[in-house]
Amino acid sequence: MDQASSQENLRYGMRRISSVKLVTTGLVLCVLIACAAEAVFLFCSIFMMGSIPLYDGFATRDFSQWKGFSKQVCCNRSAVVVDAPNWDSKNAARFEINFDEPIVKGSHRSEFRLKATEFHRLYEYGLKIFVPPDWQSDNNQVVVTQMHNTPDYWKGEGGLVPPLELSLLNNTWVLRTAWGQVPTWFDRKGDIRYVMSWSQPFERGKWTSWIFRTKWSLDEDGIVEVEKDGNLVFQRHGANCYNNLFAPYLKFGAYAPTWVHLSVPPEFKTREVFFTDVFAREL
Repeated sequence: MDQASSQENLRYGMRRISSVKLVTTGLVLCVLIACAAEAVFLFCSIFMMGSIPLYDGFATRDFSQWKGFSKQVCCNRSAVVVDAPNWDSKNAARFEINFDEPIVKGSHRSEFRLKATEFHRLYEYGLKIFVPPDWQSDNNQVVVTQMHNTPDYWKGEGGLVPPLELSLLNNTWVLRTAWGQVPTWFDRKGDIRYVMSWSQPFERGKWTSWIFRTKWSLDEDGIVEVEKDGNLVFQRHGANCYNNLFAPYLKFGAYAPTWVHLSVPPEFKTREVFFTDVFAREL
């Protein structure tokens, strides 16, 4: 091999090494950025959200129990304390979404949330919900309560349906559940189950009481129980969530997940729901 060929081979080898270094550096940076984002998200999920135990009947006419990051609203009027409808001498929080107003966290929502929880521990949540008497139904779901998972962004996990979700759809309360192995960078397929677990026509112009008991687990000790007006409407034992680092957290308010995908505005562009006597505790 002559000297020119040797020098060319050397240059080619150096270019390959440089390319490998560049790719490796890029991958390391991506992982570090993902880990940093996850660390910030987890810190906020644990320390900057509504606390447990908690009770709020909004007697102080404000949201003093809800820290900044626990409020996912676009505008001042998206969540306000008002006189509770059809309930003398009682306060309530009114949550409102409007199709023409800015989206929040990628969708049309006005929600409050609590901090992330822990697996294999029993929690109980309660709230009272009032659907206005003039509510006009359509086929765009409005989620009013959900137990949202705490995604592991560092593993490449994307958005997922909540492990537990209560919504208004057409003229019906709909309860959905989901659980399983989430898709990640290492397993793009995953294994998620998603079912409609219960439904019932909802009542307009009337307060309904809800209790949710959860022990989040991927194993047989998992528990989900839902009571409406003192009656058990759903119960599940066994795996009930995703394989995340932290267990799900409570969110409540008004959230229309399908609005962001509509090519034309919905027939009913404004939704409002009322809440009071919100509580959370560990049993």
